[in-house]
Amino acid sequence: MRTVLAVGATLLLLCGAAPAAEADNPASGSDANATAVGIGVICNTTEQAEQFIRLRTDGVDPSIAMSTVNARAQDPQACGLAAVAFHPDETLDTRTVQGKEVSIVKISVVAGFNGAQWLRVPPMTQYAVMEAKGIAI
Repeated sequence: MRTVLAVGATLLLLCGAAPAAEADNPASGSDANATAVGIGVICNTTEQAEQFIRLRTDGVDPSIAMSTVNARAQDPQACGLAAVAFHPDETLDTRTVQGKEVSIVKISVVAGFNGAQWLRVPPMTQYAVMEAKGIAI
């Protein structure tokens, strides 16, 4: 799965930080069983996602914020970029980062993109940092 993170980082650098997919916000009552696709930041725990958002709120560059979270977790893959297919579960928190509302959303990752193809993975709980107006992980 973490190979997907490296590929996701490459894709994000090539594609920019724009959302890969738009869908209803999970907090707005959309079907939690619907599969969405996105490229963006996912973390292993809510605490790591919160740390990432705090650092971004303080103006820290996203890649440095992820490296800082990973160093604190003593896990180089605790928080990173990924291109994934997932089921949004629930919105846990919403905050403002650089004038944009972002949410921490509990997701179940069901597939990852390895640069050439989508690969199914056993459902895995992660915590995505998403723009509040849609799914942009």
